[in-house]
Amino acid sequence: MVEKLLNIQHRLNPLHIYCRFMDCGINRKLSAAICRSYEMIIFHWVNMVIKTLVHLMCMATRRDIRIDEAVRKF
Repeated sequence: MVEKLLNIQHRLNPLHIYCRFMDCGINRKLSAAICRSYEMIIFHWVNMVIKTLVHLMCMATRRDIRIDEAVRKF
């Protein structure tokens, strides 16, 4: 489950979205403006929720596992 959350976090990352916009042919200035706004308005909160869920899952599943070990498995 942690892997799925980290994959979602990666896919929602503003830089990842910017690159997908560039792949679709949207110009750089518009892509950058959209991604900057998206990062400030949406991604900041989504990222906090995902990080919290990852920490809670690691704590709930195994108390001896550290977050960096769970991320390394991803």
